[in-house]
Amino acid sequence: MKIFRQAVKYGIVGIGNTLLSLIIIRIMTKWGGCSEAFSNFTGYVVGLVNSYILNRKWTFHSKSKWKKSAVRFFGVFAVCYALQLLLLLLLNKFCPENPPLYDFFTPVLHPLHVDPLFYIQILAMAFYTALNFIVNKFYTFKS
Repeated sequence: MKIFRQAVKYGIVGIGNTLLSLIIIRIMTKWGGCSEAFSNFTGYVVGLVNSYILNRKWTFHSKSKWKKSAVRFFGVFAVCYALQLLLLLLLNKFCPENPPLYDFFTPVLHPLHVDPLFYIQILAMAFYTALNFIVNKFYTFKS
């Protein structure tokens, strides 16, 4: 199934971008003498640009124009990030003690000492990832 392969590739790109961002942040702060804020910003920008290139070429094999898809990609990132942040804040405000499905995952989360607030962060990240994948597939990289 094509969409499943694309989702797996999207996940691989995401993990790779996370590692790339972390490496850049580490190099810039420890060996480059840069501030953590500047290093963090730079690492995320590099990861985002890398994500655009790899997802455009490898994940979705898009034939759309570079400029058009780049504008869409970064716009989609901003919107998905804002929605993820809104979800995170709402869940933290209205159900910090018992977030959705937390009880269901307690047998796994409790031995790992995952508190509800960290679980909310995981939920928000999963929401962002799924939403970003869907919008990029059907909007950003649509030929």
